[in-house]
Amino acid sequence: MEPDKKYNALISKIAKNIKKQRLIKGLTQEEMVDYGFNYRHYQKIESGNYSFNLYTLFRLSQAFKVNIDLFFK
Repeated sequence: MEPDKKYNALISKIAKNIKKQRLIKGLTQEEMVDYGFNYRHYQKIESGNYSFNLYTLFRLSQAFKVNIDLFFK
């Protein structure tokens, strides 16, 4: 698999895990504003088409009260 395809697959996997954790916590995308996320920016994160940074993943792990490695599984 080409590096870009592998990277895109990883981003997609992480985005799905982020969405899964949000749903487990019973939150809507709109409610992520309460955790300091812009609504439109948060939509991009869950889309799987946006390359977020490590700090964003850290903030999400804090908001969901999970270990950051959970997003990579």
